[in-house]
Amino acid sequence: MAKHRNDGGRRKGIRVDLHTPGFLIPAPEAPWIECTIVDVSDDGVCLDVGALAVPKLFGLAFTSGGEVLRVCSLIWRRGERVGARFVTAKELRLGLAPGEADQQPEKAEIASF
Repeated sequence: MAKHRNDGGRRKGIRVDLHTPGFLIPAPEAPWIECTIVDVSDDGVCLDVGALAVPKLFGLAFTSGGEVLRVCSLIWRRGERVGARFVTAKELRLGLAPGEADQQPEKAEIASF
């Protein structure tokens, strides 16, 4: 069962402990690689990926059938765990780095995801 917890400091929102299988998608046409979704919040996710190399921008499937997909931007790595921020549709549409959508008035290239 998922548990809710508050970080007590740095995070604005609540994380939900999942510890369930997920699938990292390193590129749009690449095979999915199983990982563990450690926890999730409104803004991002913590994954256990082992020794897997994780690209700066990647997809994450929360189910094996791909019913729940998110595009993520790698924020940090500590050993076998990584933290990623969810990329918004606006950021993808404008081809911007996460967090730049509100700062960029012009349309840029479309991202690969």
